[in-house]
Amino acid sequence: MIIPRGEARHQNLLTTYTDFSALLSTLELEGFSGIIQIDFPESKGLLFIDSGRVINGEAQTGDRSKRTIGPEAVQHLLSLSKHKEGVLNIYRLLPEQVAIVANSLEYEILFRDLSTDFTRLDRLLLKLKEEKHNGFIEIFTKENQPVGVLFLQDGEPAEMFITPASGPSVFGRKSISTFVENAIKEGAIFNVYKSQGKKVQEEKSAAEGGGDERELILLLQETLSKTEQLVDGVSGKGKFLSAFKRSLLEKADLYPFLDPFSGEFNYEDGSIQFTGEAPGKDLIDGIGECLRDTLAHVEEELPKNKMFSLKWKAELESFFETHREAMNRWGIDVMFSSLFQ
Repeated sequence: MIIPRGEARHQNLLTTYTDFSALLSTLELEGFSGIIQIDFPESKGLLFIDSGRVINGEAQTGDRSKRTIGPEAVQHLLSLSKHKEGVLNIYRLLPEQVAIVANSLEYEILFRDLSTDFTRLDRLLLKLKEEKHNGFIEIFTKENQPVGVLFLQDGEPAEMFITPASGPSVFGRKSISTFVENAIKEGAIFNVYKSQGKKVQEEKSAAEGGGDERELILLLQETLSKTEQLVDGVSGKGKFLSAFKRSLLEKADLYPFLDPFSGEFNYEDGSIQFTGEAPGKDLIDGIGECLRDTLAHVEEELPKNKMFSLKWKAELESFFETHREAMNRWGIDVMFSSLFQ
């Protein structure tokens, strides 16, 4: 897959002189989201980071024909980064941008090197729509220069990014129709891929907001993580998690999938693990109510700390504003509005 270039955070760091563990710790403290590109003479790879945490990886080894993804790739790249002769490049992206690329790494190619000289891209898109295709289309110029990637979910264009000759890649759903029209008009070469696994499946009901379920989990995860950092900062480590688990138990009758004893939902170390099945709206409502009750429990124990509520409100409103488009798409802004009252 063509990988998007984000805003350059660090470039051409030599592994000979770089403490990679310290670098990852710094990125975690910053809540960094983006991609780390690792290049060695015989191997290369990518680490995908959301809010300071590695969520996926891709590695190519040997003659670069062997490709691994997931935990195996992550471990290989982490061990590889300790060796000499490597170069690191770090690019910043938004969490939702990292998520859609990281969740598309499992794929199979359906069509390779199709040309607009012989294939109507618009008709192909109609066919993929009828088939409710999940995957993506790489587009290149006739000179084989990368142009960008169009992501499809249930056959519908869901996201895209364009990679200019210089500067960071540009994401944007609103430009999809123009992107396709220009590719047809100017001529292009494209590859069509089918995504594998459940990672790219979106919510089926438009009433549930639409979009990649992993994107929703990441938004909720960052909301909880930021709140946990603020709570523990004024009350001591573990205070938030204790109050949050208490609220999960209290809401277990209304939201069985959040019951700590069901094993479907778990939040720990700033990360959400969810293996259950629940509509996006129910997940938002349940976590929203639990978070509201958690804050109520905490404020009962911190009655004199009036600055906490103001600081928490400012932090979360800033985060929500940064991810306004995704928040609106899922309806999180409406569901969580009561948190700011």
